[in-house]
Amino acid sequence: MLSQQQNARLLNLLLRNKKISREEAEVILREAKMAKKPIRELVVQRGVMSEEELARFLARTYNMEYLDLPKYEINEDLVRKIPESFLRKNLVIPLRRKGRRLMVALADPTQSQVIEDLQFLTGSDIQPYVAKASDIQATLDKVLGAPSQDFLKEAMEAIEEEGVEGEVEVGEVEEEEAGAVDLTAAAAAPVVKLVNGLLAQAIQMGASDIHVEPYEKDFRVRFRMDGVLHEVMHPPYKYKNAVISRIKIISKLDIAERRRPQDGRIRLRYGNREVDIRVSTVPTVYGEKVVMRILDKSALSVNLENLGFEEEALKLFMDAIHKPYGMILVTGPTGSGKSTTLYSAMQILNKPEVNIMTAEDPVEYNFHGLNQVQIREEIGLTFASALRAFLRQDPDIILVGEIRDKETADIAVKAALTGHLVLSTLHTNDAPSTVVRMVDMGVEPFLVSASVILVVAQRLMRKICPNCKAPVEYHPEDLRELGLNPEELTGVTFYKGEGCEKCKNTGYKGRTGIYEVMAMTPEIREAINEGATTQEIREIALEQGMITLRDAALRKFINGISTREEVLRVTMEE
Repeated sequence: MLSQQQNARLLNLLLRNKKISREEAEVILREAKMAKKPIRELVVQRGVMSEEELARFLARTYNMEYLDLPKYEINEDLVRKIPESFLRKNLVIPLRRKGRRLMVALADPTQSQVIEDLQFLTGSDIQPYVAKASDIQATLDKVLGAPSQDFLKEAMEAIEEEGVEGEVEVGEVEEEEAGAVDLTAAAAAPVVKLVNGLLAQAIQMGASDIHVEPYEKDFRVRFRMDGVLHEVMHPPYKYKNAVISRIKIISKLDIAERRRPQDGRIRLRYGNREVDIRVSTVPTVYGEKVVMRILDKSALSVNLENLGFEEEALKLFMDAIHKPYGMILVTGPTGSGKSTTLYSAMQILNKPEVNIMTAEDPVEYNFHGLNQVQIREEIGLTFASALRAFLRQDPDIILVGEIRDKETADIAVKAALTGHLVLSTLHTNDAPSTVVRMVDMGVEPFLVSASVILVVAQRLMRKICPNCKAPVEYHPEDLRELGLNPEELTGVTFYKGEGCEKCKNTGYKGRTGIYEVMAMTPEIREAINEGATTQEIREIALEQGMITLRDAALRKFINGISTREEVLRVTMEE
């Protein structure tokens, strides 16, 4: 059946090489048809292979060389000579020319027509290489078109020239349908260009949030990148209402309402990426503050092995999610990567023979095969009421976005005890305190010990930028402050990022997770039933080999992935 599908060459290739089961292939093919997504993208999203593994596999299969594109210097003039629409649609980029031969990198060599089209467009003999799709996309953004600080500066200059002052009234700006936002509209009004530039630049830079903040005599914009806020620009203060009103219009919010908080959403496409932006406004003393959370599904890693789990912790987690029933709790503060961990587990569990129901507030990413419910407390659709409804929907696996109260906790526990696998989150600081928190919410200790099978506490720490990574020496006292013995680390090289253009001079690029995984052993169950404290549960877990958050962070430090400063920033002393 698969061989009859014109767009299934990659799936057939994976099947022949036993990289994927026929059942998984059929699920991916169905999803590709329904969601109109490239099969290559779905193979990575569902965790069949990582993006690099897929690229290297294709390179070997087609007898091509794999190229680590960020380390390769390309001829930007060659890139600009080929239509941008062709490059972005086919995810291909020219590298350099040698006589009649043009070297190019492409993401999917199964599409042979792309090479033929390039030969026609350029009049050259094509020598293809294989690179990761995300690397090609990032390089195209860098060379062709992502708005820069200069773009934003030009937009503000245009505002000055047109003399836009004061507020934008309702009738002055044409409202747009959700999903119709065009970030590349060159002829747009200056305020529109400024907002579009902010959105596009934030996506290009990999920001997770945009903060638009009015103060008494200042108006600033900050991006949160790798968990830390950075100032991006200070538009003239008199334009704050125009900018904020524009954001509210494309978010479908009431621009006349400035006294109450509002929540909205922007849907847009950036290149070949689908991006959702969650918008929140809050009235402050000096005007409305706007925070936009960028939900870039193409940047979401759903491969558990790439999240940062230590080998022992990953094995415990994988064993737990494959159990037929019980409760798995993921804990940590807002922005610690809990949703990514849960979605990664869902991608592994998402199979045609399984009914998965999720209750989320909000639904951050839409996945084919998951029955996702958006919680709406204003109409009575709470986590508890959704859970009750789920139990009448013949579920196998239930994901509860957050356990906030005793009612939700009671229903989740009962579901876990009656043959369902339940995954949820709590806001606690570590794994041992999570079970005590459940008891404090009013759940009986014997129910907690009987239902919970695993607790995961997690944080995100920044990784050293690979482009400016350099050795660094620490004073022995600096290591002792972390609880390390300097004598035992003789010969270990520590690193830091010196700061470069690629990491915006921060020395960090990207983040990795650190995980504290506590399996529910008979000894811990007995301690919970006897009313043990958090410290007593922690001591038992440590005796049984639990890796703490601090220990996991130290491993990242010793292995040259992160820095001493990050260890101190994200974890507390044991």
